[in-house]
Amino acid sequence: MRNTHPDYSWLFRFAVRVLKYFLLALFGILVGIVLSKVLVISLLTHILVGILDAVLFKAMGMVFCLMAIAVVVESIR
Repeated sequence: MRNTHPDYSWLFRFAVRVLKYFLLALFGILVGIVLSKVLVISLLTHILVGILDAVLFKAMGMVFCLMAIAVVVESIR
């Protein structure tokens, strides 16, 4: 039986895995923000928005740069 999936480079597989966990973390924080708004826990909302602002927005830039590098390397290969 033939392998129907193309062999991607280790960089591309790593970038996709990093993107997956980044999106899971983002989704988890957004669920936490929604729950803290519903349950009226304003301190938790401020903490989560601070984490979102300080860490995840900067990490988002790094993840997308990593994805762009992986796409370029994969297209050259």
